[in-house]
Amino acid sequence: MTVGLAVGPNALLPWIGVYGVGMLVVLVLASLWNLRSALVFTGAVGILHGIASIPWPIDTLYHVDLPIAAVQLENTTMDKYMAATRALPPEIRYVVWPEYALPYDIRKNEREWRQLVDLCAERNITLTVGTQSHAADGESWRNIALTLDASGALGEHNKIHTVHMFADGSPGKDAKPVTTAHGRVGTPICFDCDYEGVIRRMTAAGAQFIAAPVMDAKSWSARQHDQHAELFRIRAAENHRWVFDCATSGISQSIDPSGKVHARLGAMEQGVMTSVIGKWEYLTPYTRFGWLTPWVALALAAVCWVGLVVKAVREKIGERRMKAREKQKLRDALLP
Repeated sequence: MTVGLAVGPNALLPWIGVYGVGMLVVLVLASLWNLRSALVFTGAVGILHGIASIPWPIDTLYHVDLPIAAVQLENTTMDKYMAATRALPPEIRYVVWPEYALPYDIRKNEREWRQLVDLCAERNITLTVGTQSHAADGESWRNIALTLDASGALGEHNKIHTVHMFADGSPGKDAKPVTTAHGRVGTPICFDCDYEGVIRRMTAAGAQFIAAPVMDAKSWSARQHDQHAELFRIRAAENHRWVFDCATSGISQSIDPSGKVHARLGAMEQGVMTSVIGKWEYLTPYTRFGWLTPWVALALAAVCWVGLVVKAVREKIGERRMKAREKQKLRDALLP
């Protein structure tokens, strides 16, 4: 969490990210000790935000044309997920099930794996599901988002940021999109989205939209659900991508590239959520260059430090020259 998160989705996020916005918030608050500096700095931030709020010319190049659905269920069976999926409107072409929807290696169960592939063929859908991948030794395993369609497995993402002090599998390293019939999709898993880097890396690698399986347990408070949901809005705005997340007990959301929520299934609810999302190609400055704010701050600090050193050296040299001139005047005055 950062103070930048309190601002919510805003026009500066595609440029400097949530941590950059947090730095501006701290600087604005720090400038309040002096009214003049506060007015100048707040005005400068306002001007930057106004410039950043100018609509992106490239926005007209993406189309909102992918009907998608989330099946928000917790601690239930594959049969119930399948039944909910079959009951979806016929126009749905992409479906997301939550993290750990199938808390075992589905591909090692030939019968159930065939049922999943047949479901995709029956409904003509692409499915991203939270499941596991177990090593041949039977001991190590990975928490994955598996994407498949009627042809079988299309790709998977191994959760990079596993939850601390929980049995959450071996962490992955790669953050790459999966190519589907509907475009290139990034499939970060839950806690991955709490960090700015995973979705940014997926987007930089070519992801046109994000479909994220999430596990937000019923035992969480409503406030915890709300706080976690806000992070997905921030990630959407930072990378200017549609983000569609499906959580076990909420909050599932369909979020546009500005961070606006178009569909939502609340905390502690069970059911389905449908929406229509779009794909985008362009990379924001933040996606391209990452979190430049600290490096810019360090560079400015270095420039200021060098400036102070140069000023001090010049003053020292000036003092020595002045003393030398005074001594020379004194000698001249004493000489006949």
